[in-house]
Order: sequence, then C-alpha cells, then structure tokens
Amino acid sequence: MRRLAYASLLLIAVLLLAGTLYWGGLSPSPDPAGLTRPGTTAAVSGLQRAGEASFYGATLDPPRAAPDFSLADQHGGRFRLSEQKGDVVVLFFGYTSCPDVCPGTLAQYRHVKRTLGEEAERVQFIFVTVDPERDSRERLYEYINLFDPEFKALWGELEELQAVWRAYGVYVEKVDAPGSSAGYLVNHTSVSYVIDTDGNLRLIHLYGMPDDQVIHDLKRLIAEGKSDAEGGA
Repeated sequence: MRRLAYASLLLIAVLLLAGTLYWGGLSPSPDPAGLTRPGTTAAVSGLQRAGEASFYGATLDPPRAAPDFSLADQHGGRFRLSEQKGDVVVLFFGYTSCPDVCPGTLAQYRHVKRTLGEEAERVQFIFVTVDPERDSRERLYEYINLFDPEFKALWGELEELQAVWRAYGVYVEKVDAPGSSAGYLVNHTSVSYVIDTDGNLRLIHLYGMPDDQVIHDLKRLIAEGKSDAEGGA
C-alpha cells in the first residue's frame, strides 16, 4: 500500500511536468522549463524507487538545462543561477506568510543540510518568493535566518518574478483570506526543483518526501559532480 501511494504521488509530479495537470486543480500551470515541447513529455520518468533506480525523486530523462535567471538575494546582492555550476541547487518557490508548506520545506532543508555535513558545501538551497507585495528584502532576510542564514532568499519586481515562475511552470494565485491576520494567502506549486552540478534540471521532489530520500538523491548528485570533476582533471 505504501509503495502504491508513493508511486501515485510521483505520477502526479510526472503529469505536472508534462503539462497535463493543474496544480491544485485551480488554474493551468505554464510550461515548466520547456518540458511540454515536442519530444519531451515521454522522457519524463521517475516512478521507480531507489534500489530499482538511481533516485527517489521524479527524474527528467534526458535532463535539460535549468532556465537561467537573476534575482536579488536577501543581502542585496545579485544571484544568478548559471553561476552556481559545480554545486547542486535545490530550488523552491514560496512566501514568508505561508502557514505550512513553506516553513515545513525550509525546516526539512535545514535538517538535510545538517545531515549532509561537509557534503552540504556542495549544495545551494534557494527560496524564491511568490509574494513580492509583502516579501521585501528585509522580510526575506529575517525569515530565512530562522532556518539557515546560508540559504538564499530571492526577490525582485513582479515582472522579473513572473518570468521565473513561467520558466519553471510555477502556479501562483493570490486568494483573499478575510479571517486571517495575513489578509490573503497565496496558492502555489509546492515541489522542489533539483538542479545538478552541470546546471541541468534533474529531479522533482514533492512536498512531504521523507528526509532520508532527499538526502539520498542529493548525495547521488554530489557524487556525480565529483566524478565528473575528477574525470575532467
């Protein structure tokens, strides 16, 4: 039963990547990283469990270059994705007023990083806001420090962010919440995008994926990167 449930969750991720599923059933998700282009849909896989395949997350086979972007970070500097080659990048889209998914994801990243130990130096954990109206640089700085000051929290003008959301197929919808002190909530895609050391989008991790499985996948990608570096030396 647990194996069937896990496979079902991964199938949802595959359908999302193929552009055939609306995240949350609310609105169409744009083309995530060009995955609905001709000849790509059939290549999305990831229904095997570790032991039967290399990764627990849904895999992209063949991998494709992760869409590049440049946004401001919580320190006021500039972050460009293409400059992170050599590291594994774990990319998540969320917001600081999120009641559950976002803090849960960042708490998991904190535990994953601590468990990885020295290997975590080869991993970048990135949080991109879906709520630029409230998530100023200062607010993102304070929020991300609650989890780990080495994580990157990124923001920008709405037009900049919308371009990144579209590139990764991120669904974003502002919803009024009169009974909430926040005033409104934001429905958003809750998967993590995992990019390898060559800058290729390799995996999709669903929210709630067990920590040990996330760690397993990141270690595999770190080892791949080390092997490639040694082979090219």
